[in-house]
Amino acid sequence: MNEIVERFEVTFNQIHQLLKELNGYPKNDNFVELLNRSKVKHSVIRTYFDQLKQYAKLRNAIVHERVDEDYYIATPHIDVVEQLEHIKQTLEQPPQALDFATRPVMFFTADTPLVKVIDAFERHRVSQFPIYTKDHQFLGLLTNGCVVRWLSRSVREESESLYDVMAEQLLDDEYHQNVQFLARNGTVFDLEERFENSLEENRKLKAVLITESGDKDGPPMGIVTTWDLIKIDRGSDDE
Repeated sequence: MNEIVERFEVTFNQIHQLLKELNGYPKNDNFVELLNRSKVKHSVIRTYFDQLKQYAKLRNAIVHERVDEDYYIATPHIDVVEQLEHIKQTLEQPPQALDFATRPVMFFTADTPLVKVIDAFERHRVSQFPIYTKDHQFLGLLTNGCVVRWLSRSVREESESLYDVMAEQLLDDEYHQNVQFLARNGTVFDLEERFENSLEENRKLKAVLITESGDKDGPPMGIVTTWDLIKIDRGSDDE
């Protein structure tokens, strides 16, 4: 029976260490406190939150309420130990961000006419498209908001015809804040961290583009939007 207890304690401590890493090794490294903080940021933690909280109570009973060296007031069932080991493995090897991305990525070149972009917004029900030069240099993320702002200005200023306007002309300074990049081997933790940081910095992150190395000028392999984050949580709830 002591072997089961030892497996439980070792795995619990490994999970505790992973939670410290996820939270940047804060001064208050209490397990439940770290669990509560991690739950806010990460869908994987939310999935196992209730179980881990219960396992923390069991761990405290094992460690702090031992009757003597060879007798524990509580001992975990083998199924509990195996589930805890499964959770640890999931936290060590979380799902890839690319698994939740929209693929393939629809994008346009800088000289794409505005009318074609507007048509794509309508036909594909997509709210943003990456814009590249012909040699694949990233120029910005063209959102439906960019289009609406440009149309509003053009009506007031009676500017050129829609047929004469190219995609690059609609990009504004917003794109510097509304898109970030992630390498293809990035995890769902890395993905959620980017959205969480942008929220804390009061920036309007619209999407994360996934490329081979995380280079902004690499061909887009997938795009993750705030709507995709909702789908991640829904998927977690189904487990």
